[in-house]
Amino acid sequence: MATMKDVALQAGVSVATVSRVINNTAYVEPGTRERVEKAMRKFNYQRNSAALALAKRCGNMLGLLTGNLADPFFSLLARGVEKIARQKEAKLMVCSGEHQAEREKSALDFLINQGCEAIVAHISRMSEADILRYAAHTPGLVIINRYLPAIANRCIWLDNVRASQNATNHLLQNGHRKIAYITTDLPIDDRKLRLEGYQAAMANAGITVPSNWIISVPFNEKGGEQAAEKLLDSGINFTAAVTFNDVMAAGMMRFLHWQKINLPEQLSIVGFDDIVTARYLYPPLTTIHNPIEQMAQQAANLALQLNDKKESVPQRNMFSAELVIRDSVFLVK
Repeated sequence: MATMKDVALQAGVSVATVSRVINNTAYVEPGTRERVEKAMRKFNYQRNSAALALAKRCGNMLGLLTGNLADPFFSLLARGVEKIARQKEAKLMVCSGEHQAEREKSALDFLINQGCEAIVAHISRMSEADILRYAAHTPGLVIINRYLPAIANRCIWLDNVRASQNATNHLLQNGHRKIAYITTDLPIDDRKLRLEGYQAAMANAGITVPSNWIISVPFNEKGGEQAAEKLLDSGINFTAAVTFNDVMAAGMMRFLHWQKINLPEQLSIVGFDDIVTARYLYPPLTTIHNPIEQMAQQAANLALQLNDKKESVPQRNMFSAELVIRDSVFLVK
């Protein structure tokens, strides 16, 4: 019968490291953990219930690493993954990274340590190098809402640039020229790409965008209120604004109503995401429909497919967004 020392020698690690893996008492690098787990499976080493569970892994665990679960966007993402988990009869385990690199790493480690070999991960703050390191040791890891060229076949992402261009173009086509852009203060890919789309649309219209037309705030309702206040205090006669997401747009609209600003006659707004509440705002919000629920379903299917080592894996998984026209944009004559 194999001993813990045999497992350690096979994996090229110390006995203490094997113990940490088995009992999950401390952090172990994913690559090291994988070598220990392989050695345990080779020897059918079953010291305790943790090891027994490890030996019996059968790929029916689906992990989801998401952002802030209070955000309606992430609720839609989770719903998409859950739908596939139910269809495939997989057990779903969910963790939140809260848009913090260390929390994202900790959550990913937890999912892996709990036996999730197929994982859909929304990772906004971890470095590309760290993500690739995890991906190398977790074949069933799929990244959603972010594009990494090195693992493009394992990414599901949105064409943020074109989506933001479409939002801005809609305002331009309705006669607006002084258009503010309300963005997040987090240094994430979505911020960079959506801002790029706004700037491209404005440049194509022959409009130079001063730096004070771009307002960075937290991407929640309170941030939207702050953005509206900054917009009014700027002294610039803006007639419209594009927001990073619908939640920020809702916060802006609330603050502007308090200030007796008539919407959309005095300020037109275009959001992003098309969360359920967007159609119930006053006025109903014109926005960009982000197909995150469909993206999440494809990501979950892909993660399970990769974990099953199936060969027919798509090489490109970019989704397009659509403009949803409601009542929050006024035609300037």
